[in-house]
Amino acid sequence: MSLYKTLSSSLNWPTGHGHPSTTTLLTSISLEPTHTFLIPHFLTTSTSDKQSPFLLLSFTQTLSHYTHILRKQGINQTKHKTIFINALNTQNDLGATLPQVTRPDYTLRRTEWPEFFKFLDSFKQCTLFIDGVCSLLDLGEDVEVVGDFVVGCKRIVEGNNGRLIVGLFLDEFTDPLVSRLVRSAHYYLGFEPLASGSSADVSGQLTVVPGHLYCQVHDSSQEFKPMLLHYRVSDTTVQFFSPGQSRIVL
Repeated sequence: MSLYKTLSSSLNWPTGHGHPSTTTLLTSISLEPTHTFLIPHFLTTSTSDKQSPFLLLSFTQTLSHYTHILRKQGINQTKHKTIFINALNTQNDLGATLPQVTRPDYTLRRTEWPEFFKFLDSFKQCTLFIDGVCSLLDLGEDVEVVGDFVVGCKRIVEGNNGRLIVGLFLDEFTDPLVSRLVRSAHYYLGFEPLASGSSADVSGQLTVVPGHLYCQVHDSSQEFKPMLLHYRVSDTTVQFFSPGQSRIVL
């Protein structure tokens, strides 16, 4: 089931996301990480057959934050299981301090990346959504180290016929990391402010282009469509529509 059917149709993604064994890079320019609004979409499309696990790895938020987003968009988490991996607070054991329903399924510590790769390798045909990996740069990690971590996840996920989705904030500080990751991505979706200025009916624009590796999965019968879309964020949903058209019409 595709949550944002207009987006999926516009990009010619019949299943709501890209091909298996691909990587999608999402970036947000605004301080509000707009790409997180796509998490419910990828969750519902990935778990619709109840055989493809959805893993959410966050370097910026706890599970409660994402649960709030899912609830606002009417997602029943009992029907769409999320395996939550905490990388925000690696000094304390959140599993022992939080209520059972908000405890992470796995805690990722900086010194235990090899163990995490083994854990990740146990999931076949999964969707892994990594949110806020650029925050490692704020903690003093080198761009190459952060990039190597994402590439390690990519190798495992794609090798198991899964899909990797990486969402991060884009500015001059994270630009070197984004530049590296986009070279190893098949799809790139960039959220940014409206180029023509502010509008009460338009929250921003989404630029969607093929990544450098798209040629490896090119299928003329299901050709991915690069395009520019406008979007509007409300309390309970996100609406996508073509520039100049009413969001209600499309």
